[in-house]
This record gives sequence, structure tokens and C-alpha cells, in this order.
Amino acid sequence: MASPKPGGHLRRAPQPEFSVTSDEQPLYNSKIINTFVNLLKKKYPQVDVRELLQYAEITPYELSDEGHWLTQSQVDRFHARMAQLVGGDISREGGRYAAAQASLGVMAKYTLGLIGPANTLLAIGKCAPNFSRSASYSAKKIADNRVEITVTPHAGVEEKPYQCDNRVGFFEAIVMMFNYQTPEIEHLDCIFKGGECCRYLVSWKKTLYATVRGVRNRAIPLVLAIYALLQHYYQVGHLVEVLTALTFFALGSSYLAQRLETQEILSTLSSVRESTEQMIERIGVNYNNARMVNEVGQAVSKQSSINEVLGNVIKVIEKRLGYDRGAILLADAKKSRLTFSTGFGYTEKQLEALLKTSFDLADPMAQGVFVACFRERQSRFVSDFAEVAHLHTPQSIAFSQELEAQSFICCPIVCDGEALGILAVDNKKSQRPLTQSDLSLLTGIAPVIGMSLRNAIYLERERRMSEQIRQSQKMESVGVLAGGIAHDFNNLLTGMMGFVELAQMKLNKDDQAQVFLEQVLSAAERAASLTRGLLAFSRKQINHPQPVNLNQIVDNLRKLLSPLVIPQVGLIIDLYREKLPVVADSSQLDQLITNLVTNARDAMPEGGELTIRTGLMEMTEEWVDAHGYGAVGGYAKMSVTDTGAGMDEATKAHILEPFFTTKEVGKGSGLGLAIVYGIVKQHEGYLEIDSKPGVGTTFNVYLPLLVGTAAAGVPALQSSAAHAPSGTGPGAFSHPESRPTSP
Repeated sequence: MASPKPGGHLRRAPQPEFSVTSDEQPLYNSKIINTFVNLLKKKYPQVDVRELLQYAEITPYELSDEGHWLTQSQVDRFHARMAQLVGGDISREGGRYAAAQASLGVMAKYTLGLIGPANTLLAIGKCAPNFSRSASYSAKKIADNRVEITVTPHAGVEEKPYQCDNRVGFFEAIVMMFNYQTPEIEHLDCIFKGGECCRYLVSWKKTLYATVRGVRNRAIPLVLAIYALLQHYYQVGHLVEVLTALTFFALGSSYLAQRLETQEILSTLSSVRESTEQMIERIGVNYNNARMVNEVGQAVSKQSSINEVLGNVIKVIEKRLGYDRGAILLADAKKSRLTFSTGFGYTEKQLEALLKTSFDLADPMAQGVFVACFRERQSRFVSDFAEVAHLHTPQSIAFSQELEAQSFICCPIVCDGEALGILAVDNKKSQRPLTQSDLSLLTGIAPVIGMSLRNAIYLERERRMSEQIRQSQKMESVGVLAGGIAHDFNNLLTGMMGFVELAQMKLNKDDQAQVFLEQVLSAAERAASLTRGLLAFSRKQINHPQPVNLNQIVDNLRKLLSPLVIPQVGLIIDLYREKLPVVADSSQLDQLITNLVTNARDAMPEGGELTIRTGLMEMTEEWVDAHGYGAVGGYAKMSVTDTGAGMDEATKAHILEPFFTTKEVGKGSGLGLAIVYGIVKQHEGYLEIDSKPGVGTTFNVYLPLLVGTAAAGVPALQSSAAHAPSGTGPGAFSHPESRPTSP
């Protein structure tokens, strides 16, 4: 016996285009097999139905979906294994069982509404395609209670003998559904006995009310004839009594026949009404699904941001599809983690678990349902999580238990062959079984969501790039203006300070005017410091770039950075294990690091942790597209991170502008970060700010990596950490000259 497919009740969604053999074509409606399953549960409880379905490669959700079709191979495997487990062929019994009230379902919808077995069998050609696509059916009426049916298999379809027996039982079921006794069926021709088709002659006894009327119609003339003969030959008399008796007999039999006919009609109409209600319910579901698809299209077409698209889609799914719970999870830019974005129907505790949980997409060994759905871009239907629990990590199993997930559907959100995330739904509260139709519907909706998300991603990317360009142009304009002012102002200061020094030379040292002239020089020096900051921001300060190791520059500042920070701030320096060669002006990088450390220190007045970390980073096209700036290539990365108050978006938008500060008056010039920006730009690098209020701020500096023979000549790190002194105070830093120089 072949082993069942691994994974239990986990199956992929059918693909829209495929090339199959006759054994793989969907030929038989799942309701046919479902009838046998119900029969087994009722009469053969010893049979393990789950094992039987697994052997036949049929999942429970396929079986419960009246719109799903099974292949010849699946049906053959089901019958063969069923015969082994039962100990005999029950094909005909299964057909008869279809007449039971518990298994009418689809059959009632197509047969009881026709009223009468003859009409039903005559319409078999129209009804049969709703149950089987393996053969064509035709029928002709021989008598009121006799119909001949011809079944001709389609080309390429290889039916099995048990299917003849099943058809016989099926025809019996059709007649018996109208409260007739088991009909007589003659198998006149058979394809398995040399015939070109299977031909059946179905005949049945008339209904009880028809029999009563027939007896009445024959009995009254017969009694009258007999009475007439007796009266003619024997003069029996009693005409009034005979006529009275016949009248009562006629009325009684007519009443009985009418009652029987009325009961049958009412029974039929009741079945028709139930079938009609089911049909109307199905039409309502289809209409609701169509409305939902339309609303999803309208909702996503009007939105431009990712959050708006997701919010409106999840609302439409909740409103139109009636699932108890739903969730959309999206992958990050690197396609390494899958995280929850939005959903509905979850409790606060479950929602908290969703927000804290992410799924590792980078692990090649991961086999979880969500990861497999995303990675293989194939929808998944899990009828029982216990069946696939062995594919998951203990953390994922605990997560599913916290969500109380048992049966669910997840579909990949894909656009242009790229997976963006997954859509998952279940019915935890109502326990309404999920079906193949649900899977097909969600599989069709997911690409619409994918296209909308891709459009939203592109729009947000364009907005970011436009904002970067606008910000860059603004900073460039401010830099040009600041540089021009600083240039002219620096010339004025040079002359001013020169004349002050000449005046000092003309006066005696003990002259009281010397004190005032020193104050003038001190103010001029502070003004000169501001002009140097403006020149640094406008990238007009003189620099002397040369190949250096970024790790060495940071390491050299160890002993000078400690005095900058207060005792309550812990300083951590984490250097990359290999050298990071860049072309830079060492003194300017010293100033850049000093300014960043000072800014981080001021953001943590109550203490915290300050980390300087270096590393290697490769900017890819995807990274550039996602961030809206940068150039493809290798970069040395330096990050300065604090655990301070952080910044909101409004502050981040202006933090690099000259003279912008969040500090108190007199505690900052507002040029520290502007100088950092100018130095980074002068080195053709990039500055990234990542900050969250209440969490902290990280400044990432990206400097182009030096490669080739020039990089080979850059010495490796010679650490001074082992013999670094405890610190010599702020005066140990290399400060620019106090006197301005004319450019």
C-alpha cells in the first residue's frame, strides 16, 4: 500500500493553468465521495476515514466543498482502499445511500425540484454534469414508469467497473427520493462487456395514490357490471344499497388518493423550498464575494499609503466575507522577517502576541506554514494545526496555542512574482468550516492586494526621494547662503581683529582700555568660531583627505571622549574586526565624532548608554530604492547611538539646519549637527538619522570604502585602548585655531 502524502491536511491551492493526464483531470464532484464517507461513518464506524482520505490524497476541506472536483486517480484510490477496509464493494450501496435524507444536499437541489422520477431521469443529461464530468448522459421515456438511460464515457477517460455499480445505485437513489420502492434496473449494454456505452432500463412501481385511483377506477365499473349481470339473471335488487356503497367507496378512495398525493406534493415542495433557500444562500454568498472583490478594488485604488491600503482591505474582508479573524503580515525590505501589520477579530492579548512575534524568512530550514506560504508563493489550507505541528518550532507552536489557531487559510500576497506578505483567516468563534471555495476566493484577492501594496510602496518611495531631493536642495541653498555670509563676515572680522591688535600695541599694558580691547577680541574670536562652523556646513573649509583607517580614528579618540561624557553615561566603543579604509581628513572626522558624542551626551542629562560602533555595509539597488538616497557600492559605517529622549518627525526634519537647536538658550549654537552634515557631504558620504521619542537616537555615517592597492596600504588598527589614560579633559581635543583666516 502506498504511503499517504506527508503533511496530512496541508495542500497547495490548484493552479489556473496546467497540463494533465486523464487520471489528473477533475471529473467527479466531491459530494459523491462525501456520500460514501457519511455511509462509512454510519454503517462502518470501524473504518478510519481520515486514513482513507489521506491514502486517496483527498483533504477534508475539499470534501466539504460542494464546488470541488476530484480526479479519477483520487476516486480509484478511495474505492480500492475502502473496499479493503470494509471487506467488499459497497459502490451500489453508496449510490442507494444517496437517497437518505441526511445525504440529499446537492442531489435534492437538482432532482426534487423537477417533481417526479421520470422527469428527473429524462433530465439526467443536464443534471449529470453537476456530479460527474467523466461521461455524457442521455435518456428517453419508454413509459410513465420506465426510462432508458445511455452513458457514454468521454474520450481519454478510463472508468472502472465499480462505477457501473455506483451508477445503478445512483439511479435507484433518484427514484427512491420520491418515496418509491427500489426500482428495477436492467443493464442492457456495458462498456466492460464489449459495449460502446452503458445502457440502463430503469422501471418502478407507481405511487400509492396512483394505485388507489387505479383500483377505484377499475373497481367501480367492474362492480356495476357484475351487479347488472346479477340483476339481469337473478333479480337481486338492492340497487340503492349498491349505489350508496359504491358512492362511499368512490368518495373514500378519492379522498385517500388525494391525501396521499397532497402529502407527497407537500413533501416534495418542502424539499424544493429547502433546496431553493440553499440556492438563494449560495447566490447571496457569490454576490457578496463579487461585491467584496469590487470594494477591495475600489478601496485600494483610492489609497496611496501602505497603511491606508492595508486598513481599507482588512475592513472590506471583515465586512464582506464574514470570517471571524483575519491578519495581514508583511515582509521587511530585506525579506528576512515576516511581521504582523493589521488584522481583526483578535483579543488584546492575542493582538499583543501578534505584534511581538515575527517569522524568520532567512532560515532555509524553516518549514512553518506562514514561511512556506511566503517562500513558495503558494496558498495553504490547514484543516488541523496538529497535523502540521511537527513542521514548526516550539516557539511557533506556543504562538499558535496562544492564538488558539486550529483551522485556517493563508495566501501569499504577490505582485510581479515577488512575495510581499501573507493574508490569513480563520473562524475561531463561529467554527464555520473553511472550504476550497474560501481558498480559491482568497487566492484570487491576494494578488489585488499585492498590486495595491506595490503601487503604495512605489509612491512612498517616490515621496521619500522627492523629500530627500527637496531637503538636499534646501540644505544646499542654506549652505551657499551661509558660506557667502561666513566668507564676508570672516573678512570683516580679520580686519576688525587686526586693528584691535594694533590699538593694543599702541597702548600701555596697564592702560584701562586694554581690558575693553580684550573683550572685543574675545567676542571676535567667538564670532570667528561661528564662521568656521558655517564654512564647515557649507563645505568650504579647507580639508586634507588621505587614506585612513576609520577604526584607527575612532580608537585614537578613546582617551579624549571619556571626559566629554558625564559619569552617569556609559560609553561603549565597538570596532569592526577588519580595517575600514576611507579617504578622509582625520581632523574633520575627529570634529564629526566629537560633535556627535556631545550631542548624544546632551540628550541624556539623567544618564544612559552611548555606543560608537563601526562596520562594513554594502549599499544595494534595493537599499537605495527603499531609502531614497545613496549610491551602489561598499561603505564604512559608523553609528553613534544614545538612549536619550529621541526626536519626533518634526524635529528630525530640521535638526541638520544651521542654528536649529532644541537646547535651552545659551546652551547650544545649533551648529554641531550642521557641521556634521557638512563634513559628511564634503567626504561624499551619507548621514542617516534613526530616532524614536522615548527610545533614543542613532546617527549612521556612511563613508565610501577605499578599495584596490590604495586600501592595501592603509595600516591595520593599532589599538591604544590598553594604555589609554583615564582622560585629560576637554582641552585634550584638537581644536581649530582661535584666529580666523581669510579664505
